[in-house]
Amino acid sequence: MSSSEATPPSNANEGCVGPTSSDAGKASACAGCPNQSACSTGKFSSPEAKAAQEAEADQIRAALSNVSHALLVLSGKGGVGKSTVACQMAHTL
Repeated sequence: MSSSEATPPSNANEGCVGPTSSDAGKASACAGCPNQSACSTGKFSSPEAKAAQEAEADQIRAALSNVSHALLVLSGKGGVGKSTVACQMAHTL
């Protein structure tokens, strides 16, 4: 997915077509969605919105351009010290 495409909001209904779709706010999956009125206006697919999304993506790319490595700390359950390990790794590096 390119940076100019918007993903469905986190609180969208199941089967959301996304705010940049031509069916946004009009599809059957949009019924009862808290974002239906915002999506149906077309404000997410306007040229201004797309330019703003691209500018934001450029800012993020620039901010992350110096990041050369990333460490992932994960576990299948809670309470095993993921945050402690992540903090100690950050402090050590």
